[in-house]
Amino acid sequence: MPVHDFVLLHCPVDELPPRFEDPRYDAVKASPPAGCVPADFDGMFGLNCRREAPRLLDAVREVCAEVRAEHGFLLNDLGVEKLWEWSDDGTDGHGAAITGQLLLMAAHRAGVAGYTTDDLVSFLHTVSPPAPPVTR
Repeated sequence: MPVHDFVLLHCPVDELPPRFEDPRYDAVKASPPAGCVPADFDGMFGLNCRREAPRLLDAVREVCAEVRAEHGFLLNDLGVEKLWEWSDDGTDGHGAAITGQLLLMAAHRAGVAGYTTDDLVSFLHTVSPPAPPVTR
């Protein structure tokens, strides 16, 4: 199974980004998800992660779910800048990281705006094109 290296940050839009030293991060710093190391990103809390999973988004999803279930907050940023620069390099490349960044931003911001997970899933099912056939 592939190993994926990625960064996850906590950057809420409904408040100033909490500082790395914020006490709400003490528990996750003491017991981070497997394969992740807490890190200070210009004062913001984040995790440097190395996780085995079939695809990049699977690895990101697992870490985000663990942190949310155990510590109560969403790591909503993959540290991707210039989201408009697209790369069609498959499910584990830079394009996947951009997709993950946009999905994390959408999940967080939709919740702040009052949308539910079901609303987002319905939206994606309605507007998304069919997946291309898998070739092996």
